[in-house]
Amino acid sequence: MKQRLAKTRAAVRRHLVLTVTTAVLLLAVAATGAAEFTARTVIQNRIAKAAPALGSSLAVSVAGDWALWDLAHEGIPRLDISSSDARLGPLPQVRVRARLDDVRLGERATVGSASAPVTASTQSIAAAIRTAAPSVQVAAVTTDPAKGTIVAAVGPGGAGQLTLRPVLADGRGTLAVDGLTVFGRSVPTGRLGMGDGGLGPEPGARKEYPLGLKATSVHVQPDGLYIALTGGPGTLNGA
Repeated sequence: MKQRLAKTRAAVRRHLVLTVTTAVLLLAVAATGAAEFTARTVIQNRIAKAAPALGSSLAVSVAGDWALWDLAHEGIPRLDISSSDARLGPLPQVRVRARLDDVRLGERATVGSASAPVTASTQSIAAAIRTAAPSVQVAAVTTDPAKGTIVAAVGPGGAGQLTLRPVLADGRGTLAVDGLTVFGRSVPTGRLGMGDGGLGPEPGARKEYPLGLKATSVHVQPDGLYIALTGGPGTLNGA
């Protein structure tokens, strides 16, 4: 009887030890998960502060290692950034997929190198035209990859055709006015009120691209405009 009672007590003790150990481990995992989430939020907030033009849909992920470990050592081997409502110069609501390598988040945040493919849809281009020429109606925007041009149907009933051509200069990709026709006849582009003959950023907007990136190529695709950006080494101002 005594032997059976001793075995029962031993079993109860083992069960209690196992229960307590499991509870401690669960609490440790929960605390670690919360700390990891906080670390990722801190990193995302610093990138958002350095590049507000990336928009409200900004998402930042740490490739590979734990964000908590990287943040504690103020060094991140790689950051992947995505946004579907970024602004690039005069183009709103563009899609960005960026990669930042060797990011240092000390008092002075720096990045070793960066690359970002950017896609501006035809809707984005139409919005940029409306901003550059508020009095001009924009019915539709289409692309012609073979010719490397973008055509916007403008004016009442889309009677006019505004042809834009992407231009790469001084590390920036812009859309220059290539011509304007109304009912097939050439019309001076000055009538659009676009000033310099191209699409420029809104008044007061920052002229530089986010994260110190520079345009290295720009070309027309069936769904819009593609711009390749690269940068670094450089400083993440404001991060």
